[in-house]
Amino acid sequence: MGREIILKTSQDESFNAYLAGDEAAESGVMILHEWWGVMPHNRQWADSLADIGHLALVVDLYDGRTTDDPELAAEMMRNIDQPRAERKLQAAIDYLHRPGRRIATFGCSFGGKQSMQASLLRPDKVSATLVAYCRMETDVVRLKRLSGPVLAIYAQQERNWPQKQEDFEAAMKAAGKETEAAGFDAAHGFTNPTSPRYDAEADQASWQSIVDFLQRHLRGSGNSDSSPAGDSSP
Repeated sequence: MGREIILKTSQDESFNAYLAGDEAAESGVMILHEWWGVMPHNRQWADSLADIGHLALVVDLYDGRTTDDPELAAEMMRNIDQPRAERKLQAAIDYLHRPGRRIATFGCSFGGKQSMQASLLRPDKVSATLVAYCRMETDVVRLKRLSGPVLAIYAQQERNWPQKQEDFEAAMKAAGKETEAAGFDAAHGFTNPTSPRYDAEADQASWQSIVDFLQRHLRGSGNSDSSPAGDSSP
């Protein structure tokens, strides 16, 4: 189990985060929540990553606010202070960074967009990016700033798939960047165990793709079949 900590931005703004794992770990993963705010399954992701040797940090972009109401969640997402959120992202990356440690960012939906933004903000410190069923960045000039590969996880029941995958892969190719894809016959939100769209089989399979990607790009070794036991998958 991890612990709640308080971090500060460059403007001395305090924000909450959940930290799990050995602080001497050689790899770190920053996790960004969906539009609901930080939920138990986000902390569970961190615990699962800590169990396989990563230092994991869940960043709260909503200052403690959470909801299970889609309308309120949409409002919270629309009203986010993005410049302040970006200061949090940068502070969290700085917290995870140390010489020799490779860092990845990861998020689903709203969190996926923020994961990509974090990697674009600090390409000097982020080695890999993971995004799942989110709005994809297709600005080639911006994508050229990435310093590592991207794993894009797709919910193939979304109305804009496969177009979103094709557009992203074309943009990444034009930017000269590496991307990997993992697609699942599931709906948006399939990794969230509290969602009616949750798909346990797709969740487990996508989690394994995440574990393998992190193993290869943060540790530089072969595939791992370390998947969370029982209900500890995202």
